[in-house]
Amino acid sequence: MTEPANQSSTFERSCQHWSVEGQAGMDAFYRLAAVDYQLLAKQLPWGQVFTQIQNRFGETVRLLDVACGSGQFPTALLEEGGLEACPTLKVQYSLLDPSQFSIDVAGQKLRAPFQPAEQWLCTAQELPTPTVPYPVVWATHALYCVPPDELELALDRMLVAMDPQGLGFIAHASQAAHYLKFHDLYLQTEWAGDSLPYCKGEQIIELLKARFDDSQLNYWAIDYEGTVGLDERDTVELYLQRCLFDDSISLEQMLETQPLRSYLHSCMDESSGVWRFTQKTWLIFYGELAQHVPEWRSL
Repeated sequence: MTEPANQSSTFERSCQHWSVEGQAGMDAFYRLAAVDYQLLAKQLPWGQVFTQIQNRFGETVRLLDVACGSGQFPTALLEEGGLEACPTLKVQYSLLDPSQFSIDVAGQKLRAPFQPAEQWLCTAQELPTPTVPYPVVWATHALYCVPPDELELALDRMLVAMDPQGLGFIAHASQAAHYLKFHDLYLQTEWAGDSLPYCKGEQIIELLKARFDDSQLNYWAIDYEGTVGLDERDTVELYLQRCLFDDSISLEQMLETQPLRSYLHSCMDESSGVWRFTQKTWLIFYGELAQHVPEWRSL
């Protein structure tokens, strides 16, 4: 596969972090960010969701995980997604990522009912049209580093890969979330260089509104926070560096440099002795099966 035409330092740095060398930062990041995926797993009775997908497509479900990262979402589903409600479930789980390291790590975490299937070593923008479309395509906290002028292409490639009678799912932070606010402030510093803004959940929703009618598009937002002790400075530094995909800046430098300084001090809860990073994430469902999301939420 070729690299995206509009390469950015943001994308390049993200790829460097998804590597053996970035393992320490990854581990620290998920000490706080694991909740991002645990909450997604609890938002729907996923066993019931897969039952309806089976009813339409057959007992074995083909699924594509776009920008799979380190496999946090399937791990959370296995632990808290209620998959036991679908005892006959078998999922041929295909992984897409521009990092072979990520594909390898995510693949190692798959266990029944998830079965490793195809691998796509590319970005979402580069995804070829599959011979047979996937009944399920999802991307969970996965599209931030897509160059803004390539986001529409990335979404269109995901739509081409999905059976229109199936279910698409994107979980993505709002512009009001820590991830987006912190990165936007970083872009105002000298460290940012030619970094590009992260894609926002609101942008994805607007693009999908142009492609689906109301019955085939359902979305809502969840608010929560990640917390860690004020004394755990090493963890916080690695977490914040990972939020920016930039490990050249120390926590001390962040705390001394505006506008990062004011923002980070606002995240420090001295009375409770913790950092509080507030998040807002959009859960976006699309495709013909998305019309069932309201009834799934009521189960």
